[in-house]
Amino acid sequence: MKLIVLLAMTLTCQIFALNAQTITEQSLVIGMAKSIEFPSTVLQQNRTIKVYLPEGYDKSTQTYPTLYLLDGERHLAHAVLASRLHQEQGNIPKQIIVAINNLEQDSARENDFYHHRDKFAQFIGTELQPFIDKTFRSSKSATLYGHSLAAYFAVDLLASQPALFDRYIAASPPLQRHANDIYQQLLGLRLVSGKTLYITMAEPAMEEQQAYHAYLQFTHLLSSRPPSSLTWQTEVMSGESHISNYYITLFKGLAAAFKG
Repeated sequence: MKLIVLLAMTLTCQIFALNAQTITEQSLVIGMAKSIEFPSTVLQQNRTIKVYLPEGYDKSTQTYPTLYLLDGERHLAHAVLASRLHQEQGNIPKQIIVAINNLEQDSARENDFYHHRDKFAQFIGTELQPFIDKTFRSSKSATLYGHSLAAYFAVDLLASQPALFDRYIAASPPLQRHANDIYQQLLGLRLVSGKTLYITMAEPAMEEQQAYHAYLQFTHLLSSRPPSSLTWQTEVMSGESHISNYYITLFKGLAAAFKG
C-alpha cells in the first residue's frame, strides 16, 4: 500500500511540474533604429546607415551628442546597451548613435579605413555629419568609435582632421609603421578645443606582435611629450582577445570619453 501511495504522489508531482513549465518564445528587443540608404557623391556608392534615437527623443526638443560607429553592423546592438547602462548610472548623457555599415565586398573595409581613408573621411565630414545634423536634433558634440583597422582610421583621423569629432575611442589599432608619424601630427596640432582619446589593446599574447609593439611605442611617445589640448588614456585589457576587446573598450571608453 505504501508503495502504491508513493508512486501516486510521484506521478502527481511530475504532472504538476509539466503543467507548471510553460515555455514560449519571445523576441529580444533593445530598441528601434532607422535604416537609411545614403547615396554618397564622394564615395560614388550607396551606404547603409542605422540611426538609433535615445529614449524620450520624440517627446523632447533638446539636442543630443552623437556616437558614430565604424563597422556599424557589428557594434550597434552592444553600443545601445552600453549607452543605456551608462546613462542610468549618470556617467554619460543620452546620445544619438549613428552606425556606418560596411559594404560586403572583401576589400571594401580595407579601402575605407586605409587605402582610401581620406575619401572616407571626406564622406563623413562633408556628407554624413551634415545630413545627421540637419535630419536629427544632434549637437556639435560627437564621438567616434573604431576597432582594429577602423581604430587605426579613428586615430589617424584625430591627427589629420581633428575638427570632425571631440572624442575618439580606439580598440586594438594596428599602428605599425605609422605610430611616430601620427604622433608628430598630434604634436603639431593647434586645437581650438580639447580632444579626448581612449586607446586600448588586448593582452600581448592575444594581439599581433607588431601591432602591440607599435601601441607601446605610441603610448610611450604620448607619455614622454603629451600633445597640447589632448586628454588621453591607454589601457591593456587583461584576459581579452583582439576580438573581445572591441566590446569592453566601447563600454569603458564611453565612460572615459565623458569623464569630467
